Amino acid sequence: MAKIVTKKKRRLSMNGFALVLFTFSLIAWLATSLLVNTVNNNLTMKIQSMNEELASLRSENQVLTYEINNLENKDRIYAVAEAANMNQVTDNIISVQGE
Repeated sequence: MAKIVTKKKRRLSMNGFALVLFTFSLIAWLATSLLVNTVNNNLTMKIQSMNEELASLRSENQVLTYEINNLENKDRIYAVAEAANMNQVTDNIISVQGE
């Protein structure tokens, strides 16, 4: 007669379970560590480029402010008007004062 062979079900022991859990956690830690470092480097590069752009815009703003102040100068306006033979007639100036 043939021998009846019964397969024994393997059960995962606590040591095996701990080893599997440790392996998965190690893989997850490596993946997240690489991902976080990559994202951090990208953000750092974006911050640096934005700071460079901000510095160039600030210097451009200062140049434009200086030009505006020069254009607002009354002496320059009077000089340009005088060069175009425009004279200020005091008879035509009316001062209005509020209450």
